[in-house]
Amino acid sequence: MAKKRWYSNSLLLILFLGSCFTASAQVQLADFKYLDQLEGAWVMRTRQSIIAENWTRINDTCWEGRSWRIVGSDSTLEASMQLLRTTEGIYFVPLISGQQSPQPLRLKVRVLKPIGFVAENLSYDFPQKVIYRFKGADQLDARFYGKQQGTSQEIIFQYEKE
Repeated sequence: MAKKRWYSNSLLLILFLGSCFTASAQVQLADFKYLDQLEGAWVMRTRQSIIAENWTRINDTCWEGRSWRIVGSDSTLEASMQLLRTTEGIYFVPLISGQQSPQPLRLKVRVLKPIGFVAENLSYDFPQKVIYRFKGADQLDARFYGKQQGTSQEIIFQYEKE
């Protein structure tokens, strides 16, 4: 009886192929350039107010965003955000107004493509998942998912470039 070759073992083949697919799905630090589309002012008009989000590139490893609610001539800062590139990966860091937390939230960017990104950290209540999707050069959807007081919530912002 002939010896069974190591590569004929179907379990090894499945493990090898699985690791190839996993590695190809990871976000690369070089993909940080896809965030260049965020640059500038984005607005969403509602009946009562305007929600504005402004993004600025700080340096090669950091984007900074601010979200404002504008009612008439009054404006209120709702949140500050950062997208950070570190040696461990790319992170979305929301700094929500009035939130008392010794450590800022860090959501790891799991998907980063020319059409947008997905960041998540399921150990948080809100947000657990953040999705930014470009729907063209002048349209952007931002979605925030999570739980507050035991209830699942989704907040959707549909921005247009200003």
